Amino acid sequence: MIDKTKLPTVSFDEMNSVHYEEVEHINRLLELLDTDAEISDITTAVETLLEHMQEHFSYEESMLKNRGFGMFDIHRSDHNRIMGETRMAYMNWRNFKDRDALKDFIEEDFIEWLNLHIQAMDSVAADFLMQHGIDA
Repeated sequence: MIDKTKLPTVSFDEMNSVHYEEVEHINRLLELLDTDAEISDITTAVETLLEHMQEHFSYEESMLKNRGFGMFDIHRSDHNRIMGETRMAYMNWRNFKDRDALKDFIEEDFIEWLNLHIQAMDSVAADFLMQHGIDA
């Protein structure tokens, strides 16, 4: 589980809010994986997380691209990488229903990525957006 009060924050509050929403989806998924939840409930939770990620990344990328953010391609590539890895974890879940494998991916790969991405990429992006206007 992620304690959202320990999640790195950025200078743009709306980005922080989106990250907090993502944490709620992650924590819901981890909660399901730690219980005897139905397979369909876990599947829905992963699908909901993926949908949120897509909306999150599209929103962020739109703002950055519209303002000519110099690191846009690098930022988008990092989003694409974690989307691909999360989709692969989802496909593995769909095929094998391995709770431990899905939980390991979320706890070891995804959460680490989220923290690093916020610190290294979103903090710079948020500062840029605050300087160049934030409306999409």
